[in-house]
Amino acid sequence: MKCPGCAATMMPLALEGHLGTTIDIDVCAACRTIWFDRFEELRLTPQATLKVFGVISESADRPAAPLPTALHCPRCNARLLLTHDIQRNTRFQYWRCDGGHGRLITFIDFLREKDFVRPLTPQQIVELRQNIQAINCSNCGAAINLLTDSVCPHCGSALSILDLPQMARMAGKLAPDATGTPDRPAAARDPSEIEALVRAFKAADRAQSRPGLIETGLGLLSKLLE
Repeated sequence: MKCPGCAATMMPLALEGHLGTTIDIDVCAACRTIWFDRFEELRLTPQATLKVFGVISESADRPAAPLPTALHCPRCNARLLLTHDIQRNTRFQYWRCDGGHGRLITFIDFLREKDFVRPLTPQQIVELRQNIQAINCSNCGAAINLLTDSVCPHCGSALSILDLPQMARMAGKLAPDATGTPDRPAAARDPSEIEALVRAFKAADRAQSRPGLIETGLGLLSKLLE
C-alpha cells in the first residue's frame, strides 16, 4: 500500500488481535505514520501494542518527512479529514477517511493516544534547563530555547516526554528478562527520568543529532525492548 504522506510503499505488519485474530496494519518509516483499517486499532492486544512501540523506536533517530497539507485515503483516494481527539488529559490528532476505510496517525500521536506521552512538570523543566539549552519540538521539529520557552514557539506544543516508567512496567509485565522482573523492570529503577534523558540527549548531540525529548525517550525504549 502507498503511504498517504509520501507515496512510498508502506511496510505491512501482522499483529496479534483479541480472540486469536490477526491484525494487519501498515507503517511508513519515512513519514513515521501508521495506517489502521477500520477498527483495527481497537482490537490490538497489549503484546501487539508493545510490538508497535518497538517499530516506532527503531526510527527514533531519523527525522520524519513532513506531511503534505492534503492527505488522501489509500483505499478510496478521498481526502482524509484532520480529526482532533483527547485521551484522558492528552490531546492527539489523526486523519480519517470519511468513508470509514481507516485512519492515518503519526507515531507521536499514537503514543499520545495510548497515554504514554505526558507534559513535563515545572520541576522537571527546571532540572532539564540546568543541563540542556535547546531541543527540537517532537511535534513539528522546530527549535525550542529552554532558557526562555516552555512551549514550542512555532506550534505551541508543551514540552513533553515519553512516560518511561509506565512503558517499562508494561514491557516488564509482557517481556520480563534477566535484568528485570515482571513487577519491577530494570528501566523503572532509574531514580530520575530527566537524568536518563539528559545522558541520552548529550550522546545524540555529540553525534551531531538534536532529537526531541520524545525521540530521545524512544531511543531509551529501544534499549529496553532489546
